[in-house]
Amino acid sequence: GRLAKLPQCTPNELRKRIGNGEYLVIIDGLVCKLNAFIAKHPGGPLAIMHMVGHDATDEVRSMHPQEVLETVVPRWAVARFVPEDGDKCVVSYVEEMELPYSAARSSTIDGTSHPQPSHSNADNLDYMAIQRDYRKLDTHLRQNGFYKCGYSDYLYEAARYLLFFATAVGLILYGPYTAWTYLLAGIATAMLWQQLAFFAHDLGHNELTGRREFDMVLGICIADLLGGLSVGWWKKNHNTHHIVTNDVDNDPDIQHLPFFAVSTRFFESRYSTYYKRVMEFDAAARMFVAAQDKLYYLIMCFARFNLYRLSWGYLLFSDYAPYRELEMGCIGVFFVWFNWLLSHIPTWQYLVLYLVVSHSVSAILHIQITLSHFAMSTESPDPVHECFAARQVRTTMDVICSPSFDWFHGGLQYQIEHHLFPRLP
Repeated sequence: GRLAKLPQCTPNELRKRIGNGEYLVIIDGLVCKLNAFIAKHPGGPLAIMHMVGHDATDEVRSMHPQEVLETVVPRWAVARFVPEDGDKCVVSYVEEMELPYSAARSSTIDGTSHPQPSHSNADNLDYMAIQRDYRKLDTHLRQNGFYKCGYSDYLYEAARYLLFFATAVGLILYGPYTAWTYLLAGIATAMLWQQLAFFAHDLGHNELTGRREFDMVLGICIADLLGGLSVGWWKKNHNTHHIVTNDVDNDPDIQHLPFFAVSTRFFESRYSTYYKRVMEFDAAARMFVAAQDKLYYLIMCFARFNLYRLSWGYLLFSDYAPYRELEMGCIGVFFVWFNWLLSHIPTWQYLVLYLVVSHSVSAILHIQITLSHFAMSTESPDPVHECFAARQVRTTMDVICSPSFDWFHGGLQYQIEHHLFPRLP
């Protein structure tokens, strides 16, 4: 009843209201005003900000259970959106606006001084057909039970985690004082962290039970406690990555100066809407980027140390950290038990060996994920019309491996499928 009585909103009115400070997002034909909700959004405020002025129907549907669209979305609706005649598959109505919280999408047609090669020909893409087929496939997956979690499969996962944990701890506490002991313990620890990351990833996407708070708290109690990394930081970062995948100014997962630049646009010292600072392309960046093809694997070996830094930065300084106390407590306990374990390593040489191996072998995970995006397009051929499914395929790559290694890669070697259906168990 209430939705039928909502006033209409045209594209021009939408832009005017956004310019006056309203956070308006189009979902299933409804214009939702999210100013009062944005600070409470479980996926973080940036996931909403990057969708202001956009038709976010597919993004919202892919990242949330059906009841969110049926109950939560109508609650925030303030108008019914009426597109202009001739608007076919328009997904962005704000590309010409300068929004302080979300940069216009990187495009092959925006006059950049460093044009990028286009990975696809926009003239040959039927975005309406792509969107229609994507929604049809998503409906098929939902109706045929693909979104139901197979809980028994996680028993095998839990057994694997326990095996790696027991191996690492057992070797350090009871193994002979040899380099092989701490080498193998480091590998077992790295495997534990890698596999736990996949489980925390599933929980962060609410793939386990679909109950947001339960999955999130379970993820914190496992990943923060056993791995020392913040699930809350990951969720804020990762949801932003899913919404603006491979966008130079908006996606933190490709913003790695001074060490890496996956687009020549980074040579322009761009402003990051995620980190809220200019990514300076200074002398250090020039040196590292010039040799990034040679330094890539070496730098990846130290990536986990950077994740510790980012986790604590999020927990100490972020305005949005809904589980701050729980996470700080769990990570604090992690450092207590981990340092207690390290105290049983007899010499500093063996200690260094264990720390280097455990942190560098776990870089396999970072390499796997970055390979799926670093090599892909960072610029849209048509940001006004490019639909969600087309954008995910353009910016994401699968990695071929033997099915027998699916467990090793956590299923995330199917990165395209994950980006299209992130809640699929």
